[in-house]
Formats: sequence, structure tokens, C-alpha cells
Amino acid sequence: MNASDPSMQPLSLDELSTLEQFLISDQTPPDALSSLEMLDGYMTAAAVGPQVFEIDDWYSSIWDQDKKLKPEFTSDEQAELISELIVRHNNALTLLLEEEPEEFLPFFDRVGYESDEVRKIAVEEWAMGFIIGMELAYDAWKPLFDDEEAAVLSMAIFMLSKVSDDFNHLSEKEIAELTESIAESVICIHSFWHGNDD
Repeated sequence: MNASDPSMQPLSLDELSTLEQFLISDQTPPDALSSLEMLDGYMTAAAVGPQVFEIDDWYSSIWDQDKKLKPEFTSDEQAELISELIVRHNNALTLLLEEEPEEFLPFFDRVGYESDEVRKIAVEEWAMGFIIGMELAYDAWKPLFDDEEAAVLSMAIFMLSKVSDDFNHLSEKEIAELTESIAESVICIHSFWHGNDD
């Protein structure tokens, strides 16, 4: 991948806002990924995981995991714009993980939030997006889950997503520590699958 390629450039704040407004709009299916955090978590799992995906493999699942429902775009131009923004965000994330994985930060660590409660929701959504991304190739992830030491790397993500009752037993300090550990966990998961040659 070429970092100077326009299709690899990170989204600007205005572009992120445009994408976010679309994700939360009524134009998307009911079960679509509905926030930038969920989208970023989803794409992160696809990028760091064991399987290489073509765009078609993951793009349709953004809107519906059964790949049946699609957004209701107002025009071909809007469809093209949203697709371009999503693909660019994915490309920039994938490039970072390939070339400078130690620089990775989840989306919720790259932006500010109006309150701690809003940030906690953002973290939960990111973690849930990551799990949805894992489910794109769940069987391929099994070697990580079967490796006792490596499986711990995904523990924080599962707990913060609230897919189990474990979250309810965490203290505020434990939640903060798990949240702080996400970036390092993702970097280590990437290393587990792709080694240290990037």
C-alpha cells in the first residue's frame, strides 16, 4: 500500500462528521453499524485478524450481517461518497496496522467526548463492532481463543462490549484499566496473526 495514495488518506473531521450523520440516519437498516466507533471496531477486527478480506466481504455486512438489507441512498452520488469514505477509513487503518502497528489507537482514543458516560458508550460500541468484525471469520479466529495466553488479549474487548454479565461486576477502576488496555491488546492480536515483520 502507498501512503501517498489519496485512497489511503485518513478522513478529515468534516468527512468523519458526514459519515457519522449517515450512519445514525434513518437511511440505514435497523441493525446496521450505527456509529463511527462501531465501524472502527469492526474494521479493526477485520484488519488485524487471520483472514484477508475483499471489500465485498465486509462492506455489505456493515449494513446487515445477513447481507440482505442495504441503505436507502438519496442519490448515486451519496452512495458513492459514503462508500468512498468507508473504504478510505478502512484503507488508512489497514495501512497503519501494516506499517506502524505500534501507533494504533482505537477511535475512542483519537477523539474527545462531552462526558465520561458518553465515552463509556463509545468504548462499548467500539468493542461490539470489533466482535461483529471477528464474526466475519469466527472459525479462523479459533486458534487465538484456543491459545490460553493469546485468548487473554481479547478478554477486555469482550468484557467492555457487555456481551456477558462480567461487565456488571467490574469496578470503575477496572473498567478504566480495561479500556486503557485495548490499544495494546489490538497490537498484540495483530502480532499474533501477522508476526512482527510489518
